[in-house]
Amino acid sequence: MPKRGCPFGVAAPLQLKVRVGWKELGRGVCSEQYSREVYDAPGAACRACSSCVRAADGAAACGQCERALCGHCVRTCGSCGAVACALCALLDCSDVHEKVLCASCAVFEA
Repeated sequence: MPKRGCPFGVAAPLQLKVRVGWKELGRGVCSEQYSREVYDAPGAACRACSSCVRAADGAAACGQCERALCGHCVRTCGSCGAVACALCALLDCSDVHEKVLCASCAVFEA
């Protein structure tokens, strides 16, 4: 059976994948805002959250791997109170309620 023909014919525009980077955003609608973010703060590197890649808004860092965390991804250990990221935190589902454990406490709880 032959392939079905294109219903739009040769008049259809080409659809190409386009990578939009900071250079393209700097020339677009929000060019003033993006150029301020990039060029106004020399030496102040923007840290990204290791779990969700949002901008890390505070000084929170995982106690195990020391990766930067945003406010949405901070997980606090139920045993020792240490801060852990999504990669280092473990969920203990053995009880009625889920309990977040850091990697250090998970060794002793198991």
